[in-house]
Amino acid sequence: MLAGRAALVLGLDDVGAGIARRFAREGATLAVLDPEVPARARALATAFDGIAVVPDRDCAASATAALADAIVETIRTLGRLDVLVSNLLPTPQPRALDRLEDGAMDAAFARVRATLAAMRAALPALRESGRGRIVLVGHRYGTSVSEALGAYNAAAWSLNGLARTAAVEWGQFQITTNVLLPLARTAEFDAAHARRPAVIDLLVSQLPLRRAGDAEDDVGGAATFLASDAACFVNGEILCADGGQQVAGPVLNPARFA
Repeated sequence: MLAGRAALVLGLDDVGAGIARRFAREGATLAVLDPEVPARARALATAFDGIAVVPDRDCAASATAALADAIVETIRTLGRLDVLVSNLLPTPQPRALDRLEDGAMDAAFARVRATLAAMRAALPALRESGRGRIVLVGHRYGTSVSEALGAYNAAAWSLNGLARTAAVEWGQFQITTNVLLPLARTAEFDAAHARRPAVIDLLVSQLPLRRAGDAEDDVGGAATFLASDAACFVNGEILCADGGQQVAGPVLNPARFA
């Protein structure tokens, strides 16, 4: 579905890496960049057998100017850009609102600012493409909330507003901007299962498909759709790749259990 498309995947945790692997399978010319753990990008590039491009410079997500420069450099190396996937939300740090440390909200929103910096750096190339795609990887706590995750909830909600604003402002350039909300089996998921197997098994049993998604096949498949020509008229949407978790009604929150 992505043959002839040039894509950059930004942020390579298990979900981001799964999306990148799926894009490679679908024939995209691929660049990968991880602002926080550059080694993850280099390892993934090696796995792609030369398909991927990794910028020479390293940069933290909080260093928006350096991040933007790295993206511009990457696009120059690729020669073009048709798809930007930004997967920069932070790892949730449980803390009740009345006990949030100074700077916790700023730290969470730094990732939203980084996402905007990435989008702006990619805009000229996406505009030139004539069929640009932006996919922001969010979280279900951007449509609902979890207790003790106030900073994360707020950042996830703001990502939706950012995407929908871009959808309205940049749609005139035939650029679509959408949010993908995944539920995938990741190292973090497996660690939670090791700590609390009964709780996680109960959560999975409440999902309509009775399983967590695969980062490459399930979440990557949804991202491929949003990045493809098949989604050329899908703009400003929040797409859940969660096996129906969003429509299942109240689902167990593992954070309630020690």
